[in-house]
Amino acid sequence: MSIMKYAITGLLAGVLAGVCSFSAMATPLPAQPHVYVEGSAEIEVEPDMMTFTLSIQTVDIDLAKAKADVDARSRLLIEASKKFGIKAEDIATTALNIRPEYEYKENQRVLTGNNVSRQVDINLRDLKKYPEMMKALVDAKISETINTNLTLADKKAVEEKVQTAAMDDAKARAGRLAKSQGQALGAPWSISEFNNRGNERWELTPNRQLMGSSAKEVGAMRMGDSAEPFEPGVMKISAQVYVVYLLK
Repeated sequence: MSIMKYAITGLLAGVLAGVCSFSAMATPLPAQPHVYVEGSAEIEVEPDMMTFTLSIQTVDIDLAKAKADVDARSRLLIEASKKFGIKAEDIATTALNIRPEYEYKENQRVLTGNNVSRQVDINLRDLKKYPEMMKALVDAKISETINTNLTLADKKAVEEKVQTAAMDDAKARAGRLAKSQGQALGAPWSISEFNNRGNERWELTPNRQLMGSSAKEVGAMRMGDSAEPFEPGVMKISAQVYVVYLLK
C-alpha cells in the first residue's frame, strides 16, 4: 500500500513539474520588467494600376467551332490591349476550360453543347487610358461583362513603408508608457504581426465609394456603361505590430 502511495505521489509531482515547465516555456512575455504595446499606422495611397478580368465563353454543339471562337476572341482581346501600350507580361490567359452540357429528354441524357471558356487578366498601368480602353473592350463585344480591380503596382514597397511606420508608433507608445513610470525603454524582446487576427496581413480599403463599388472590386461593367466618368480616388493601407520592450 505504501509503495502504491509513493508511486502516485511521485506521478503527481512529475505532472505538476511538467505543467509548470510547460507554462514557463509557453509564456510569450519575459520574466524581467517590460512593456507590451501595439503599434499601428495607416497611410493613403493613390491606386496606380487597374486589372481587367474578362471571361470569354462560347457554347456550341461543335466543340471545334466553340474552341475556334474562343481562341479568335482571345487574340482579338490581346491585339486590342496592345494598342494601348499593354506589354505581354501584363496579359495573362488561362488554359481553355471545356465542359460538356447535357439535358435530360425522356430519361435520356442528351448532349446540348460544349461550354468552352477562358479567363484573361490585363494590367493597365496608365489609369488615364482607362475610359478609352474600356470603350474599346466594350465595342469589341469580346465579353458580356468586364470586371475591374484597382490596386497598386508595387504593393510590397507600400507595405514595408506602413509596417515601418507601425514600428515607429509602437516604440513611441512604449517610450511614453515607460517614461510615465520613471523607467527607460530598453531593446525589443519580441516583435510580432499577429495578435489573434485573421489571415489577411494587409488590408486595402477605399475611403469612399468608387463608381458605386469599392476600390478593390469596382464590379461588373455592363455593355452600356463604358462612357461614365472615372475617378480612382485613394485607398488606405494599414498595418499593426505587437512589440514587447524590456525596461532598463
